[in-house]
Amino acid sequence: MSYHDTKRLRAAVRQYTRRNTPHALLILAGDLLLYASAITGIFYFESTVMKLLCGILAGMLVSSIFVISHDAAHDSFTGNKTLNRLIARLTYLLSLHNYSLWLTAHNRMHHQVTNIRDMNSWSPMTKQEYDVASPGKRFLERIYRTPPGMCVYYMLERWWKFKFYPFRDIAGKYNDVYRDFASLVIYLVAWTSALVYAGLQFPGTGPGQALLFGLLVPFVTWNFMMGFTVYLHHTHETIAWTRDREESRRMGGQADFTMHVKFPKWYNLISHNIMEHTAHHVDPRIPCYNLGRAQQTLTRIMGEEMHVMKFSFPAYLRTMRNCKLYDFDNCCWLDFDGKRTSEPVARVEYALKLRRAA
Repeated sequence: MSYHDTKRLRAAVRQYTRRNTPHALLILAGDLLLYASAITGIFYFESTVMKLLCGILAGMLVSSIFVISHDAAHDSFTGNKTLNRLIARLTYLLSLHNYSLWLTAHNRMHHQVTNIRDMNSWSPMTKQEYDVASPGKRFLERIYRTPPGMCVYYMLERWWKFKFYPFRDIAGKYNDVYRDFASLVIYLVAWTSALVYAGLQFPGTGPGQALLFGLLVPFVTWNFMMGFTVYLHHTHETIAWTRDREESRRMGGQADFTMHVKFPKWYNLISHNIMEHTAHHVDPRIPCYNLGRAQQTLTRIMGEEMHVMKFSFPAYLRTMRNCKLYDFDNCCWLDFDGKRTSEPVARVEYALKLRRAA
């Protein structure tokens, strides 16, 4: 793995940190309108299949709106800090995320200590940890590292433990966590009541289907989208995980622990460029609508040393098959039997070989 100095890369993309408030608000308005249309469709379509599709679409739109929440929490969406905070707090309600907890887990941890053991999403177990884990824990770990398990992983290991209620004692630092949790409870009660009321007004839907397709299906879809996205950002046969901050600093900068997953332009459009992730980790101040150009600049600078994966289902499934456990001593991935499934990930030539094979 080549060490890329984050400060040098950040200087190269500084021009893309400029924010455009009217453009940002137009993006937000468009997403909210589409989300409202998807929810409305649940009540106006008689077909159960169409109601389900509307619920899935609503969940995907929550995922898109979450990118806006995420940028606003970084103070990188609009040009006004107060407006960014307001947008973040309000739009995080759709995904049932606690704004203050997100600042702690994401802004103040993930962007400082990327891919460090037990401190980030999708932190892999070692073979020794897996062998001594309880049967239930081993079962869950096997479920997590499958395509359907991405929803289960994010819902249980990230949202429930770190992004909803402040189970950990951080109130001394961030007193707003309980206020934000109260806001989530109020929103959840209000939204549930609104869905039940609307269901009663549309006999063809009813309260049960209203809650199923207006609340549960979107939430499950959103959790899958989030688990899938975060997994692809930082898990691959060519990306290292480290044991502590010192080892992380020694092995690389932010760009060295981040994957640029190349999707078609239409997917980047609807996901607000969330997969142009190297640029975001180099400088979180870059708004989502500038990430594409920033990523192109970094690609020219880093060349073949950038971690790049052209998305395809075979490549995605290969990574899921190979990246089960991690050997921190030899810097390579293992399967659940302890068999090595990758070369030492610190080798640039191995990354190039995999990219050509894809």
